[in-house]
Amino acid sequence: MPLPIVAIIGRPNVGKSTLFNRLVKTNQAIVDDMPGITRDRLYRRCSWNGLDFMVVDTGGLLVGSDDVLEAKVTEQAKIAMEQADVIILLLDAKVGAIEADLQIARDLKRSGKAVVVVPNKVDNQRDLAGASEFYSLGFDDMIPISAVNGLNTGDLLDAIVKKLPSGGEDVFEEDIRVAIVGRPNVGKSSLVNAMTGKYVTIVADLPGTTRDAIDTRFELNGSRYLLIDTAGLKKRNIYKEQLEFYTSLRTLRALSRADIVVLVIDSNDGLVVGDLRIATEAAEQFKGLIFAFNKWDAVEKDELTADKIRAAIAEKAATLSYVPILFISAKTGMRVHKVWETIQKVSQERKRRIPTSELNNFVRDLLDRRPPPSRRGRFIKIFYVTQAEGDPPTFILFCNHPKLIEKSYIRYLENKIRESYGFEGTPIKLIFKLRK
Repeated sequence: MPLPIVAIIGRPNVGKSTLFNRLVKTNQAIVDDMPGITRDRLYRRCSWNGLDFMVVDTGGLLVGSDDVLEAKVTEQAKIAMEQADVIILLLDAKVGAIEADLQIARDLKRSGKAVVVVPNKVDNQRDLAGASEFYSLGFDDMIPISAVNGLNTGDLLDAIVKKLPSGGEDVFEEDIRVAIVGRPNVGKSSLVNAMTGKYVTIVADLPGTTRDAIDTRFELNGSRYLLIDTAGLKKRNIYKEQLEFYTSLRTLRALSRADIVVLVIDSNDGLVVGDLRIATEAAEQFKGLIFAFNKWDAVEKDELTADKIRAAIAEKAATLSYVPILFISAKTGMRVHKVWETIQKVSQERKRRIPTSELNNFVRDLLDRRPPPSRRGRFIKIFYVTQAEGDPPTFILFCNHPKLIEKSYIRYLENKIRESYGFEGTPIKLIFKLRK
């Protein structure tokens, strides 16, 4: 089931970023009294009553504006509306419904999306009474709130969860789910075509050819695969910022569905910030990860070029040293078979299990050589280790002070486990629990 998207939509300065911060419990968005301060999109994961979804903060919808920047902000907000499963229509309870609100409401009605009308800035009984006028917008669900002090935000989350998609996706448990992701125009769809050996997606030299994520199912070497090709934009003349935002939303959905992620990178550019963002998100979701440097045939290179790229990755992304690196050409088919071989290997690595007795002997030896550093005057002891079922590889370590384990020591344990047991291409999850 892909991670649902909830978009916060409304005019400028109605409190969208404040509500975003309240829902995701961060201060990621810039909050300012100047209208239109939020220009770029922010998206963060939110969890409520055991359900996870992505909340998207948008800039204000500026109806009829001739300003170029405001037009960009509005277009990005419309993209978020298009991709959302549930839309929060945020309004200013102190101002009341104005023509711009009515226009946004009409657009949302035509979209057929699930909508919750949310009058914000409800600070007293007069504000609460005035909020009733927003029923005139024609939606059934309305939750008056105060994003600043948290009034009724729990009720809002309850209403959102009720409207989230309930599942029903056609997915076989035995499938290995592989997401092909990357920045626009790096050759994702071309790689899917080369990997499947048949023309299953549109391929062109313009970014954003594919409208929606396309799933391809087939069997290979006795395994059933679900291949997820992430999408671009339906509009080819879209602003670069909007293309990147749209791609980010599609990528987030694909990552949430996948077991293994193939990050396609343009060999001419090398690993750039946009690639690192995707790779980091995949690692944080504990997905298997493969770097596929595409267009290798078009790169001027010598026998040291690949080693230089590996060294650059080690410097830029030291925590991703476990990720296998491939140099391919989807256009010519060069080493595309290595992508399949590596996917199968990473899948096996994710299922690798270490016998409990062997694991405890191994960790005990590590502890003898380098025990956990004491903190706050307390000695830390790790008593017992076990590997949980399933993937990604998850190890539960029972100790006396789990909250005092330093990140550097966790990294040390992970590196030593990898040195001895591999786990190539997959994050390792170490969970420290109090021994009762």
